[in-house]
Amino acid sequence: MTDTTTTSKLIYHASAQKGPPTCSQTKYIQIQTNRSKQDMFILPAVSFLFTSPSLTHVNRPHSIHTLNLPTHAATSTSLHVVSEEHAMEVFHLIDADDSGHICLDELSSVLQLLDINASSEEVSALAKYLDTDADGEICEDEFVDWYMDAAAIVASETNAVRSALLGRRTVNNFDMTPVPDEVLKSAVEAAIAAPNHKLTEPWRFVQLGQETISKIAELNAQDISKKDPEKGAKKKKRWESIPGWCVITCAKSDDDIQQEEDLMATACAVQNFQLSMWADGVGTKWTSGPITRTAEFADICGIDLEKEKFVGCLWYGFASGGLGSLEKGPMRRKNVDDVLSSLP
Repeated sequence: MTDTTTTSKLIYHASAQKGPPTCSQTKYIQIQTNRSKQDMFILPAVSFLFTSPSLTHVNRPHSIHTLNLPTHAATSTSLHVVSEEHAMEVFHLIDADDSGHICLDELSSVLQLLDINASSEEVSALAKYLDTDADGEICEDEFVDWYMDAAAIVASETNAVRSALLGRRTVNNFDMTPVPDEVLKSAVEAAIAAPNHKLTEPWRFVQLGQETISKIAELNAQDISKKDPEKGAKKKKRWESIPGWCVITCAKSDDDIQQEEDLMATACAVQNFQLSMWADGVGTKWTSGPITRTAEFADICGIDLEKEKFVGCLWYGFASGGLGSLEKGPMRRKNVDDVLSSLP
């Protein structure tokens, strides 16, 4: 795993052979993990990759072309959201004389307005493909057709995001295998991308090592053992077996409104953290309890209670039996129609 975070990257290698490539000459489409949440990649329709002379007749042995769709656009992009009407509107913004064509130099502007980041090489490759009659102009219909086909390629990524949002479950039982630190760093990277009014960045994440975990487990066991020593011993063993602990805090503010907004932002960060872990095949449990609100717990975790509030402790690890073995969560009592209202 690299130091950055995962999105899927579609890469195609165009054949360098002259003439239409045969199956044996055709290179492959590869989906690889690149762990970069800054970009998601969008490609021209797959069918032309193996038939377009403009892309197969190149000087280099193999050419690689990608068009990058930023995460903020990609995560909301699907066949339900990508609008043909919007693509046409943007096209006409650039097509000032309403001729139904744009020149090759204007293609880059259209892509930019559609939130597609493309290098000059990529724009040139796409222009050659779209300019079928080599007259230096691109037809609106051809561009829109390509755009909608390309959008279909990233639709599966959008579905993956929705699957994580709707499919994530709390994990209670973990295998002992420790989770690599790179996964934790990726989760924190996702967490701090949460919406945050005024960019106060109030959150702090504290990874606990085994020595600290044992101290907390002992503190909790002592409290429980006052009433039930056997239960206290079991709880201590249970807590010490959790492979990953991350404590999250939120900075305190003298402004009550700011404090409320910062707490909400930190809660969003916790959700991002959990979703990132889930995407990496790692389970989480957002937990708290009486012991986590004590001065002793804060002292063990290095929390300055005068400056920050405890938000939660996230247990994380590989789910026993795998994430796929988890039962569906309880049915929500309210559906979309129950909570969504509309005003004129």
